[in-house]
Amino acid sequence: MEIVLILIELLVIAGLVVYIILNKRKMNVFAKQAELIKKRKLDLDDIEVGERRNDMVYLAEAINAIKNNMLTFLESTKSNVVVLSDAIDVLSDSASLNQDGSKQITDSLHIVVGKVEEQLNLVKNCLELVEDNTNRLYDIDASMKEIDGLLDDTVKSCTSGMTNLDQYEKNMITVSEDLANSEQILLEFTKKIEEINEIGDFIVNISESLKMLALNASIEAARVGSAGSGFAVVAKEMGVMSEKTQEGIGMIYSILESVTQSSSQVSKSIRGSVEMFDNSSKEFNEVSASFRTIDKQSGEINAKMQTIFSRIKDITDNSNTTKERAKKTYFTSEEITAGIQEISQVSVETADASTKILDNVGNLDSMLGGLEQLIKQFTTSIEPVKTKPKKKIKIGIICICDNEFWRSVRRGSIYAKKELENLGAEVRYISFDNWAVFVGLLHDSMEQMLADDFDGYLFPGFIAHACKDVLAELRQKGKKVFCFNCDIEDGADSRDAVFQPDLFESGTIAGKCMEKALPDGGQVIMLRGDEKMPVNIIRCEAFEKYLSKNSKFKVERYDFAYEEEEVYQLAKECIKNNPNLKGMYIPNGTTLAVARAIEESGRNIKLVMFDHSQKIFEYIKKGIIVAAIGQDPFGQGHDPIIWMYNTIVTGQPMPAEIMKCRSNVVDQNNVDSLIEV
Repeated sequence: MEIVLILIELLVIAGLVVYIILNKRKMNVFAKQAELIKKRKLDLDDIEVGERRNDMVYLAEAINAIKNNMLTFLESTKSNVVVLSDAIDVLSDSASLNQDGSKQITDSLHIVVGKVEEQLNLVKNCLELVEDNTNRLYDIDASMKEIDGLLDDTVKSCTSGMTNLDQYEKNMITVSEDLANSEQILLEFTKKIEEINEIGDFIVNISESLKMLALNASIEAARVGSAGSGFAVVAKEMGVMSEKTQEGIGMIYSILESVTQSSSQVSKSIRGSVEMFDNSSKEFNEVSASFRTIDKQSGEINAKMQTIFSRIKDITDNSNTTKERAKKTYFTSEEITAGIQEISQVSVETADASTKILDNVGNLDSMLGGLEQLIKQFTTSIEPVKTKPKKKIKIGIICICDNEFWRSVRRGSIYAKKELENLGAEVRYISFDNWAVFVGLLHDSMEQMLADDFDGYLFPGFIAHACKDVLAELRQKGKKVFCFNCDIEDGADSRDAVFQPDLFESGTIAGKCMEKALPDGGQVIMLRGDEKMPVNIIRCEAFEKYLSKNSKFKVERYDFAYEEEEVYQLAKECIKNNPNLKGMYIPNGTTLAVARAIEESGRNIKLVMFDHSQKIFEYIKKGIIVAAIGQDPFGQGHDPIIWMYNTIVTGQPMPAEIMKCRSNVVDQNNVDSLIEV
């Protein structure tokens, strides 16, 4: 019995010794970690803690929390340094541009003042010319009125002449008709005379017959003797009558010949008069047409004169308006001159203010330099080697920048760029905020850096498929090629190294966070996303594997594409169809859609997810997101650049082909220090 007691005592003593030794080892780990933190070296792994809750675990968690909080603070400060530096650069450039602009404005104002004075003189001369033109227009208006009066008289005279000509034309037509009738009468009269001549010829023939009859009667009277004496007397008388008849007929012929001659002359005279009248009628028609043309033109001239009067009135009115406006312009120019003088004074004051701003920017720059020196006292990540390179090192980084995660990556890259610029290196950061544009210009950007003989190239692994031909050329020429965030599909065949999160570890951390948030277990849904993406597969496998150890949890999986609206609708459907749902997990960047769906449901569903942003921090504060696992975006943008620089300068390889970035968790315990007020 005593031996048993002794053995028990020995075992207890041995256990105490082992406990003391183990605790001493843990204390040594704690002490070493604390000593490194004391020396401001924060680039440390967390102290491993067991599942049993005791003082050692609490101490380890406290040390880890202190270290992680300091890392978070310092990296946030580094990000703010980049933001502040960018702001100082913008402010400095703006102040310089403002100062230069003020000087240019002042110089320009002097020129403008001169031009305004010239304008005043021109306006003054314009006023004088307008006044002179107005007076001339008044004179023209008076002359035009006189011309208008004369034209009125001319129009009246033409109208009267036309009336007289019309009446004269009517009279001449009557005369012409009378002459034509007279000629016709004369022709008929001549015809009657010709008929009388014919009667005279008939009488002459009768007279000749009587004469022959008288002669025959005398012959017969002489032959019969005394018995024919009576016939002799009759014959004698008939002869006498024949002679007298011939004498009368001769006189009639003489008179008719004279009448015929006179009638012929009258007819000829009438015919000449008719011809002359016809000619006069033609000339009269021409005169009449001229008068009508004059009358028509006078009317047109009168109408045009009225139009000219209207135009002169308009010109006069416009001239008066121009004169009034010229006066206003003159006064306005005087006001502009006064205003320009005020602007010139303000410009001088602005230039002075810009000088003060530049002085303040200098002070801010000095303060920023002091802040950077303060940050450099802490070792939070890989630092550039101090070895001086043999030539200028050129490193290019190509990245998308379309959300808060990638903007934080950019800040890390810019911080590394500033560090290396102090060592004479060049870092060219090229980013795009649109995926379609990014893919389109990626190839050209890498080709340009290749043409500029860059030494190293960095880019997220998921974009490698868009530039495979350029990658092959880079590898062939011996250029350094690193990828970050995730690996290239071809792995080591297409790059020298990769800097990425430990996907399995981060999935395990997510499982621990869910277990902590739901101590009683329950139904949990994983919204895995595209199953072709390694980040989704590995993180979900690790999450599910960890929770499978706890029988209280029931894990279900749903796949989806990357579109945020699809994620939102799927999350709403899952919440609606699962009344006992306690938790949700999503391994990619569409987490806000799930958080929104949970918030709208009003149910107490715990969400574990990845990435950090102010919106995510707000959901953590509300208790909807219980844990957000960070992937060190600042380090993803910073560390690969520094590692690449160090390997190029020293010729030594990376510590490992696959480099892991840190993971950190933001929850209710530390979110207050991260939310922007």
